[in-house]
Amino acid sequence: MMRPRAWFRLHSWLGVLSGLLLFVLCWSGTVATLAHEIDWLLTPQLRVQPQGHFLPLEALHRPVQAAYPQARIDRLQAPLGARFAAQVVIDLPAQRNVRVFVDPYTAEIRGSASYFSVQRFFRSFHITLFNGQWGLYLVWVMSVPMAVSLIAPLCFYKRWWQRFLVLKTDRGRRVFWSDAHKLVGLWCWAFGLVIAVTGLWFLFEALRGDVGDGISAWAGPGGAAMVELPRLPTQASLDIEALAAKARQGRPELDIKTLGLDRAGYFYVDGQAGQLLLRDRANKLYLDPSNGRVAYDQQAAKLSAYWRWSDTADPLHFGDFAGLGSKLLWFVFGLGLSGLCLSGAYLHAQRLRADAAAPDRVGWAGTGAATLATVLVLAASVSGGLTEIQRFGPKPGGVAQRPDIAWPVAAFLVAWVLITLAALGWWVWMLRRPSRTLRAAPGLTEIRP
Repeated sequence: MMRPRAWFRLHSWLGVLSGLLLFVLCWSGTVATLAHEIDWLLTPQLRVQPQGHFLPLEALHRPVQAAYPQARIDRLQAPLGARFAAQVVIDLPAQRNVRVFVDPYTAEIRGSASYFSVQRFFRSFHITLFNGQWGLYLVWVMSVPMAVSLIAPLCFYKRWWQRFLVLKTDRGRRVFWSDAHKLVGLWCWAFGLVIAVTGLWFLFEALRGDVGDGISAWAGPGGAAMVELPRLPTQASLDIEALAAKARQGRPELDIKTLGLDRAGYFYVDGQAGQLLLRDRANKLYLDPSNGRVAYDQQAAKLSAYWRWSDTADPLHFGDFAGLGSKLLWFVFGLGLSGLCLSGAYLHAQRLRADAAAPDRVGWAGTGAATLATVLVLAASVSGGLTEIQRFGPKPGGVAQRPDIAWPVAAFLVAWVLITLAALGWWVWMLRRPSRTLRAAPGLTEIRP
């Protein structure tokens, strides 16, 4: 059985080697929790004045079709709140995935923009680091050192259950930051565990999809669902109002959040039906658009524990299960986790400088390699990010162009990148500074955990 000292060494070693990338992931995930609200602040077309009750979502179809006669309407998405516009996603002849903002009270069209937004940036970056499938696996694999780093302090921090209000402010900077690190860690521990466990679940889902049986959903068209629905041929369709009426007749309790006009030939509906901690697609219907017949009705209340958890992990990870209140809570705890990564590096550097005469405190082997690897991954993210942005731009004549990005959105993203680069630079400087000093001292060598 490992002794407390060994757990402390493991915690420190994991923090130094994986902390830089964990900081980027925690920091980006923290902003992602409020990304929709940030878009609302930065995008005037998204803001509406409440005027009673929302119109039925299907009532927004005809105004958009009239305003964009050449468009193919893909889906209609309900507003996220009383002051949010509804969004209708359309494909134009020269540009796919254009968002049209519609007042949900009056059906007035307020404008349009590419699908690229603050929310899209942070969702994609946080999940894949803009590095495709290998980036996705790297992100979810980081849940392992995160989980171990959370467990280790419980094994070396004496009487931690009595330390939730301990913060010494009169014993110098190092003691203060050490206590602050422990205090924030204790208050964020349960939240960090939720993030680590859901991250491990996403890793399992990715492995099941890529190297297992390939199943990623309970029901749906294609070969990735337990209940596989056959693709429907292109055929004459009832109008959207009639199809929505059929869906409401079949599931009167369903608060519809999305109407999809063509999901492998089906008319698609999803939403909330009164259960807690479930993403919208836990409740969904597939209708034959030619006659309105319900081809499949997935009810969250009838899902097994496995599939219910599958639809719980995402809202639990991103904190969007209870509106703005839960998002703000997740944002605060996310800041705490991000701060733990940075304060851990600071404390490690202070420990090195304070114990320069002790050969067993010089530093962890592999620190430089881990830092370099993280920098290379983030450098690859730059190229991947530019490709991701261009994916949402117009393609006149088949030549891809970057989308128009509103200057407030661009300014926010640039500011976030600069702040992140400053934090990364501080991290590298903080760890390199004592390392240079200690290497200059005779007889001192690196240690391994």
